[in-house]
Amino acid sequence: MGNGEKGGRFAAVLCLLPALYLIAIVIYAVLNSAEYASGIARITRYVLVPGFMALCLLFVALRVKGDTRLVVGICASSLFATLFAFEAYLTVKSLPARLGMFGVVSETTETGQFRQNIPPAYTIKRLNNEKGIQTLDTAMLSPLTEGDIFLCSLNGQPVSYQPDRYGFRNPDTVHDGDIDVMLLGDSFAEGFCLEDGHDLASQLRKDIPQLMNTGHRGAGPLFELAVLGRYGPYFKPDVTVMAFFAGNDWKNLQREEEMPWLAPALEPGTDFGVIARSGPQIEAARQHMDQWWDGTTLSWRDYLRKQRVFRNFFALQKTTEVMGLHYPKAAEPNPVYGQVLKRAAEMVEQWDGELVVVYIPTISRFVGMLPQDFVHDPLRNMVRDAATQADLQMIDLTEVFEAADEPRLMYAADAHFNEKGATVAAETIVRSLRQRGLLN
Repeated sequence: MGNGEKGGRFAAVLCLLPALYLIAIVIYAVLNSAEYASGIARITRYVLVPGFMALCLLFVALRVKGDTRLVVGICASSLFATLFAFEAYLTVKSLPARLGMFGVVSETTETGQFRQNIPPAYTIKRLNNEKGIQTLDTAMLSPLTEGDIFLCSLNGQPVSYQPDRYGFRNPDTVHDGDIDVMLLGDSFAEGFCLEDGHDLASQLRKDIPQLMNTGHRGAGPLFELAVLGRYGPYFKPDVTVMAFFAGNDWKNLQREEEMPWLAPALEPGTDFGVIARSGPQIEAARQHMDQWWDGTTLSWRDYLRKQRVFRNFFALQKTTEVMGLHYPKAAEPNPVYGQVLKRAAEMVEQWDGELVVVYIPTISRFVGMLPQDFVHDPLRNMVRDAATQADLQMIDLTEVFEAADEPRLMYAADAHFNEKGATVAAETIVRSLRQRGLLN
């Protein structure tokens, strides 16, 4: 075999490798068409453009001869090698925040004081699912009241809070008087990885001292409806604020619809259960949490087992986020969300309360070299339409964040609110409630 023939094959390989990578993108998008190949923007981004680039490289590899094929192959391979090198840099840079979300701590850090309650990266919803709960009245809807709750870790040290008498993140003194506002939501409401006093609920209490926060990580709209159904009639808040996080609440709702113990929350006359938990119920939950604690080492190995690190790396997820080309999964219309809001509105009407929806945008909306509002707005519009059809008011944090010089600075490295974001969100909510006559 001559040197020319060897060089030609080498040039062809240099073209084929990036072509095969691009073809893999197209195949993955087509196999997951509902999320990545629906709508003009996603079809163009994940199918047409990489498909066209792959065809061009295949044509060069198979039909073009000489130095042209070698130059194209070197340029294409060098480009992708650079992109993967940059992705590796961004992945390593993001590791401290990602490890913190899973509560990874140093080997010398003592965590025994947290073992009486739920471990980090676990949820009450998961507890019910793994225990095989079938009816809503027997389900746990909040953590236990014993022991501090381990939220996350910062620089290898735990961030935690002491739950109130019902298992939620509140100063227990809140329950010494009537509740004016109840906050429903997920980790954004819970105040993920923020110390006491810096989280959203704490910021809201500066103007609403009698605010009860029921937020818990992993909660979706149907779970929040269940929380409202159990605790709302007991506390009868004047205003109930239901937060919707654009990052995962739509997907959470789809999963919650399939949970037999949660689905009845939409039905009239459902038994939501009592707020007091029985001894056997507490003991069963504690035993299950002990199993979770025994199965976790709070180390980076746990993180790698539970996250799609390598898939995201090969997808160049962080690099495309910087470029503004990583689009969120498409959200298909789901009438169940509208049903959740209508059911929640019916509940609060029983004690002459008011229900308000708060829309929380994702940090990905505000990062990237290229604008990408057009891929985020469809979900935002569906949430707004559902609120309108339920005759509810929606507080949209998107507009306030967009007005800031750098909206991404409202978020921490783990993509949740930092203290600044929690403060701006709280100020916006309070101002909107006052403008609508729902708050003094």
